[in-house]
Amino acid sequence: MQCPKCGAMLTALSVEDVTVDKCQSCDGIWLDHGELEKLRETGVQGIEKQLEEEYGNPAAPMLALEGYLRCPHCVEIGLRTNYVSYMQPVKMDHCIQCFGMWLDKNELDKLLEDKKQLDNVKVDKGMRAMLAGIAKRFSK
Repeated sequence: MQCPKCGAMLTALSVEDVTVDKCQSCDGIWLDHGELEKLRETGVQGIEKQLEEEYGNPAAPMLALEGYLRCPHCVEIGLRTNYVSYMQPVKMDHCIQCFGMWLDKNELDKLLEDKKQLDNVKVDKGMRAMLAGIAKRFSK
């Protein structure tokens, strides 16, 4: 697959039980549909740094690209920009056909850190009571 940002070829690398496609030139990462959730479930942090340490950053020839970012899987489908997160907005580009996502350098680690911050948020008793009341009201 070709990097949607710089045109270099993506390299398939294994993280836990998930294979991510990384651009060795611009350091972006392509995730197929569902892979972000799998990575979040592992609880592993600092994946991009881990990939750099394990695989290095070999030279990758860049190709000329024209126009907007295209899905490396679907090729002719343009990627759409969205912001995803629980606590802080993180920009990502996604394909409307295969639902894969392109993350620029450091965005994967930001998304994983964002999930960790959400998991660390503690809800006090008053908030739980309020949420239970709202849930009860809508269940009628």
